[in-house]
Amino acid sequence: MLNEPLLSFSHEIERQASSLSSALVLPEPNSKNFSFRLSRFPIDGTETIVDIHSSGERIFISVTRFLKSIRRHILETKTGELDCDIKLGVEISISECNYNEPILREILNSNIFDLTSDLSESIDDNHFFIFFTDSHNCISSGISNPYEKQEEHWIRILNRSYGAELTPPRRTFKGISTLK
Repeated sequence: MLNEPLLSFSHEIERQASSLSSALVLPEPNSKNFSFRLSRFPIDGTETIVDIHSSGERIFISVTRFLKSIRRHILETKTGELDCDIKLGVEISISECNYNEPILREILNSNIFDLTSDLSESIDDNHFFIFFTDSHNCISSGISNPYEKQEEHWIRILNRSYGAELTPPRRTFKGISTLK
């Protein structure tokens, strides 16, 4: 078991979710491919991770939905350790993505490397994380309550992500522990 004290709640929920989500596909250095991960942890609603990556001329999208709340699980267990035997329903959907997908225009044509980081440590906030690499540079950024803070760049990416996550057909794997 890993035990990293002093993690804020927002980082703890992101770390736990990443351990249960689909694998993040990273491009070879200087390959001109990209990889994007958006992790959404709202107070109410489905906690979701949206991954988009390119491989040559093709683009793929993967959506991980947590069918039970990771937030609630962390609050109920309160161990402070990464739970490697967590049994939450997870749904992972994968498909090819169209180049005209609005979120692609947002992440590839805007300056994603200028995203504001403004994460709170509060359990009672909505938390969002982005990781992006264009195979040359990368950014890891997080924000809490971007709609209240009127962070336009974050809001545009988040709004477009809700449409993008509908691209892959839904598949359900209930009650499977992905790590042993």
